[in-house]
Amino acid sequence: MKRWLVPGFFLGLVVVAGGLGFLFGTSDGRLYRQELASLVAGKGKERALARFQQRLEILGKNREALNLRVVVRKAAHRLLLCDGDQVLATFPVGLGRNPVGQKESLHDNRTPEGEYFVCYRKEASRYHLFLGLTYPNPDDAARALGAGLITATEAEAILDAGMKKERPPWNTALGGPFGLHGYGADEDWTEGTLALANGHIEELFWNLPDGTSVVVEP
Repeated sequence: MKRWLVPGFFLGLVVVAGGLGFLFGTSDGRLYRQELASLVAGKGKERALARFQQRLEILGKNREALNLRVVVRKAAHRLLLCDGDQVLATFPVGLGRNPVGQKESLHDNRTPEGEYFVCYRKEASRYHLFLGLTYPNPDDAARALGAGLITATEAEAILDAGMKKERPPWNTALGGPFGLHGYGADEDWTEGTLALANGHIEELFWNLPDGTSVVVEP
């Protein structure tokens, strides 16, 4: 009986906090409920690996021979997980609160468009899991430098990171960090990041290697 005391206590706190957030209309009400789901379900690594393997077996594919890439179609609110030109899975995706058009600055609430690469991952994310992408890329930096939004030094750092497919500076006027995460794809609610259902970000997080191409289309 004693071994259940501490987990039960913390779950109780989360439930109470979630209820208070909901009652008082705070922006964190949904987050508390999400944290409760995370405590119960964990981060889903084994489940995500098994689900992806099942997809491959149905299609007769070998994991070692995959050429994984991701395509996001903003207008359709769809994320396509692909092996080369073949679609393995399609997931709904939520965008920034101002979804139409290219992201140009930190606070425009738009989702970037272009080709980016997986460069960072964070398990202890407030949005379940976070898979970071190489935004801003060299094209973004060139536009911003021409518009006087960033310095030549910042543009050079972004270019260098882009050539190496590494995490670029996420503290410029262009905004950041940018990537894929959980917490729901039912609406456009982010500051520009790509939001998925928790089960879907789990599958991507645990199966996409660093350096995977993610193309975001208008």
